[in-house]
Amino acid sequence: MGKSVYTINADSPSVNGTATMEGKNGLVKTIGGEEPKPEAGKFRTILPQILASTAKNFLLLDLGMAVALPTIVIPALRGLKNRAPDEFLHFTPVQASWFGSIAYICQPVGSVLSGIVLEPLGRKRSMILVNIPHIIAWLMLYQAGSLEEMYIAAILLGLGVGFMEAPIVTYVGEICQPSIRGILTSCAGVAVMLGFFVVFLLGTVTTWRITAAICVSVPLATMIAICFVPETPMWLLSKNRKDDAQKSLQWLRGWVSPTAVEKEFQEMQRYNKNAAQCTPCQKSQNSKCDHPPPSEWMKLKELMRKRNLRPFALVMLLFAFGQLSGLTGMRPYLVQIFQAYGVPLDANWATVSTALLGLAANIVCMVSIKFVGKRRLALFSFTLTSLSCLSLAVYAFNVFPPGWSSSDAHDSVNTANGLNYLAMFLFFTLAFATSVGVLPVPWILLSEVFPFKNRSLACGITAALNYAMTFVTTKTYFNLENSFSLPGVILFYGICGAIGVLFVYFFLPETEKRTLEDIELYFSDNNRKLTDIHIERYHRDKEAAITDHSESKQKQGVDNAAYSESEK
Repeated sequence: MGKSVYTINADSPSVNGTATMEGKNGLVKTIGGEEPKPEAGKFRTILPQILASTAKNFLLLDLGMAVALPTIVIPALRGLKNRAPDEFLHFTPVQASWFGSIAYICQPVGSVLSGIVLEPLGRKRSMILVNIPHIIAWLMLYQAGSLEEMYIAAILLGLGVGFMEAPIVTYVGEICQPSIRGILTSCAGVAVMLGFFVVFLLGTVTTWRITAAICVSVPLATMIAICFVPETPMWLLSKNRKDDAQKSLQWLRGWVSPTAVEKEFQEMQRYNKNAAQCTPCQKSQNSKCDHPPPSEWMKLKELMRKRNLRPFALVMLLFAFGQLSGLTGMRPYLVQIFQAYGVPLDANWATVSTALLGLAANIVCMVSIKFVGKRRLALFSFTLTSLSCLSLAVYAFNVFPPGWSSSDAHDSVNTANGLNYLAMFLFFTLAFATSVGVLPVPWILLSEVFPFKNRSLACGITAALNYAMTFVTTKTYFNLENSFSLPGVILFYGICGAIGVLFVYFFLPETEKRTLEDIELYFSDNNRKLTDIHIERYHRDKEAAITDHSESKQKQGVDNAAYSESEK
């Protein structure tokens, strides 16, 4: 069937006077000596990836600020909390519900547009341009003289947030090594929650207008920071910019020489070449594809294949259960909900505390995800959010009178002999659990599960639908509370969270420490059952099998000359 598993490579460089031998799949093994030392140490290798991710995280800091703003604006303009003496704008309950949700209905438009323009513009340029609508929106909010101006500013913030998603999740997924991709992707949640914390804190110590004026500095700093990081090697290869892609990879792996990244760069080229082929050539494993590039219609048809639909369904259902697990729908109304529950802490400072707990939870997620994995983290967080909501509902049904609502001003609340401390603890537990896994895990998966060929468009569409669901969740909260009362809507969220636990247990695979190619091969297997949630490490297992086979032959006294056809 062929020649030996290993053959002596006369052209291979020696290390400390030893020879190397090269086998199938480019596997290199050193004979009688030590492995060559890497050019860059571990810290130097990961440092540029951390720097590039940090520059990207400035965008997410701005995103968190944009999403958090309605939480401090609504109680001020409703006259429930922190209304400035000279403030002339006022919200009715319906107007407040629109301001709290209108940004979310605009985010899908931005997400779809980002998926379309991401390929021609690139990840880096897209992340720079997205700051422009946010700069305009923050300035409009600071000077708003009518509710119409506030709605327009909220729309611009929504468009900007939606446009951010595809370049952000695609960028970090393509620049990171598999061993640290989960950690650096989970940093996104830390940046978002830091944005929440900053806005909630500013809204407590100053007016919402001054808060908007301070927030404008973040997108300005973001534009500067992103100018200093490289474009992703995968995107540059897709545009036939081989030299630029290699330089980008050298930067991202520790500012090393071309030799140090040669093996990884060859793998990227092979992956890019395969991804650029049409689907029939990929299935037939044709090494040369002469078919013309796919049209936009063909790209949309490609999205309907199982290898795209399976990860899409997985991530969308995770998003849906996350939206209905409690905190997302309540977030714009947290101040008034805390007042309605009578927590033994000023409602504004209680809201700041939830943001601080969310920030701590995201740090826990970032540190633990490499060791615990995404699946266990999601199971833990969904279970805790469900139990928190169910407990809050039971507490409210036993303490509050029928029809209790957070939309009304509550001067005094029946604290049930100090049990309001229990309510505060449950809310804080809900905030921590939501941020430790319910919210970050779907976004981390979004950067991993789609094939490279359709990753940008698929990420944009998925993020768009998620924001459409967020709009429905936040906009309908006011109606759900009027229909079922405050305890009833929280009970509904608790039941949805319990269903989410079952979904994660039976259908969520573990992608931690798997390469993007391993994940793509997993979702491309049409014969795999939905409950088969194990992702094989194809290349690592394949190389290990080759190594073991070679060593076993050597133990039997077979040299490295050539095996016969029958032996093979």
